[in-house]
Amino acid sequence: MPATDHPTELREWIAHRVADYLECAPEAIDPGVPLSDYGLDSVYAFVLCGDLEDHLGFPVDPTVVWDHRSVEELSAHLAGVAAGHRADPPETAP
Repeated sequence: MPATDHPTELREWIAHRVADYLECAPEAIDPGVPLSDYGLDSVYAFVLCGDLEDHLGFPVDPTVVWDHRSVEELSAHLAGVAAGHRADPPETAP
């Protein structure tokens, strides 16, 4: 697991990704504002989920962006999922 699966670090990472998509400074992204308020649509949701999968090392369903609408909600949810992935050892073939 990457070092940035802590909720605070993950929140900053997601805010930086969203800022990159919007071509603005990360400080302009309010973690409590719904991502849709920034104009992020389903295309960006898919891109963000792909980036999250690469970053976290596990699949991220694109609907998670709509279920957890802000950077704050999304990072808290994904940090919990990441913790579950660390707690569950990978299955090995017999």
